[in-house]
Amino acid sequence: MSLEDPLYLMLIPLMYLLLRLFRWRGYVGYPSLRRLPKVSPLKTVIISLPRALWFLAVAFTIIGICHPLSDLQEIEVNTQGREMILAIDTSFSMTGRAMEEIKSVVTDFIGNRPNDLIGVVIFGTDAALVVLPTQDYTLLENSITRIQASQVGFQTAIGEGLFTAITALIENDMGSDFEIKKLREGINKDHLDNYAMKVVQKVTAKENRIIILFTDGIYNVGINPVRPFRLAARLGIKVYAVAVEPSGETGVEPEQATERIADLQKGVASTGG
Repeated sequence: MSLEDPLYLMLIPLMYLLLRLFRWRGYVGYPSLRRLPKVSPLKTVIISLPRALWFLAVAFTIIGICHPLSDLQEIEVNTQGREMILAIDTSFSMTGRAMEEIKSVVTDFIGNRPNDLIGVVIFGTDAALVVLPTQDYTLLENSITRIQASQVGFQTAIGEGLFTAITALIENDMGSDFEIKKLREGINKDHLDNYAMKVVQKVTAKENRIIILFTDGIYNVGINPVRPFRLAARLGIKVYAVAVEPSGETGVEPEQATERIADLQKGVASTGG
């Protein structure tokens, strides 16, 4: 405990000395008891108090004047979780067992994230936003249940899925003038063009924004994933990947598949995921 005005404590020894010098009179002489004024019970009690109690009362009063402060610090507890998109590969290679495993893992994951805003994107030949980030877990679970392999095409456009997930996370920051098609064109180059850089400057970077890819990592169509990975890194969005063993044909030779999985791992690392 600390005191806001500790100088007032100097009054305590002074009051102690005054009380020591003061002498209580045991009685007051009157020629006749009939002339003695009536004394209230409260005054009688006060006069009868021992000198030590008087001193303690004065001391505590002075301490109160000093404004005691608690040393306990107010700690702000932030219960806000992450804002994330689960990007799910629904290409032909996810048919059957792989898709059921993804849906089971995703459903369990959602149930264990009570403070997070979670959205869902699916991708095959194309990509589609299923649910914007929300805490309506009933909606999320029902949406996951309805996801099927080849729902948006047979091929695997990881780049399209990643780009759609990014736009879902930054759409509110961009407002009504957000041109998604223009942004896609702006990143599908060797560098980010002027519009893409304008988006990067406008969007507020938040450490709690993440994307989780559920995929076999073998892309075979669409925008090269390197490009949306570059955008995610500039926006401060971390990307993670959950490897899923394909249960169907990927349409890519084994050697090429290995290279593309390695590219995906590099892209994830570039975002800090």
